[in-house]
Amino acid sequence: MNTWEHSVIGQRKFGGKPEDYIEIHRFLDSSKYFFYHIKHRLLLHNLYGVELAVELFGETIVNADRANVMVRDIAVEHIREDLDGKVPTLADWFAGYEDTGTFFNVVPDLGNEHLNSFVWRPYLRSGVKDSLCITISDFGIKLMEIFHGADAALKLTGILPKGSSVSDFLRKVNLTQRWQYTPQREEIEWLKQMDNNI
Repeated sequence: MNTWEHSVIGQRKFGGKPEDYIEIHRFLDSSKYFFYHIKHRLLLHNLYGVELAVELFGETIVNADRANVMVRDIAVEHIREDLDGKVPTLADWFAGYEDTGTFFNVVPDLGNEHLNSFVWRPYLRSGVKDSLCITISDFGIKLMEIFHGADAALKLTGILPKGSSVSDFLRKVNLTQRWQYTPQREEIEWLKQMDNNI
């Protein structure tokens, strides 16, 4: 599903207008700009991604109906819609994955405990060293810019080894579980009915 379709479904579930939800959906799908394949979902389509969305947008948004809607609920619904109703942890994505430790060996020290904690968080949430591909990569630079500003992103850029591309990592990942590549059928059917009614 694309961000607009997620937003239309959000209007049905939470009220308001689709535009109320689109920025949250854009954030969760921002990894598509780094790897345009369903494997991009490994990066933010999990509870770690929900956690980041709440940090970025706050606990709630106010929609066009002036109702408070929890950002957590919007993010969770996005993930459920894309992953056959499942809301996985980051560890769920890596279940059965043979950890190479590649990214663990290049963890930079940014000279700031808060920034270092941000870089280490995927590992702390998953216990899988290669989950650090999320923050120790070109995608991680983008996340650092979003959450900590351009200066922090430039600092990370200057420390990372050349060619720290999240797409190189994702190309090697095999999707082994049906939920990893199957959208929620009920939502797809609802969208088709909406298109037919227009």
